[in-house]
Amino acid sequence: MDVLGDWWNPLIIRECLYGVTRFDELQGWLNIGRNILAQRLAKLVDQGILERRLYQERPPRYEYQLTEKGYDAAKVVIATMPFGDEWMFGEGREPIRIYDRETHQRVRPVVVDANTGEPIDPRQLYAGPGPAFPPVDDVRRRRFVEYYERRSDPG
Repeated sequence: MDVLGDWWNPLIIRECLYGVTRFDELQGWLNIGRNILAQRLAKLVDQGILERRLYQERPPRYEYQLTEKGYDAAKVVIATMPFGDEWMFGEGREPIRIYDRETHQRVRPVVVDANTGEPIDPRQLYAGPGPAFPPVDDVRRRRFVEYYERRSDPG
C-alpha cells in the first residue's frame, strides 16, 4: 500500500501502462502539479516500479518506463477497472477499454484464484496468518478467529 495507496501513484502507473512516459505528457494528462509529479516519480523509481531513462541529452530529459515490478503493480490498477466501469460509468460508457496486443480483442479484467482459475468472490474468503505474521499464538488466534475455528473443526 506504500506504493499504490497514494492518490497519484496508481494514475501514474496507469498512464505509463498506456504509453505515456514523459514528464510533460504525464503532467498534462493527469493535470498534476509539477512538484507533486516529480516527487511521485522519484518515489516510484526508488521503489523499483519505474525506471528513469535519458532520451535527450541537451537539456537532459527523461522518460519513465515500467519495470517488471511496475507491470505487477499495473495488474492491481487493471483489476480495479471493472469496478469503475460498472459502478461509475456503466456498460457501454467506459472511458477507456484495454485490448490484447496480439489478438486485438477487448480484455475484461477479473480477479481469479491462481489455483482454480475461478473468479474470486470476497464473500467466500477468510484470512489466516502468513509466514511473516508474528508467531505469538494468542495474537494470531484473536486476529484470525475464523481461521482457527475452521482448523479445529473436524468437518
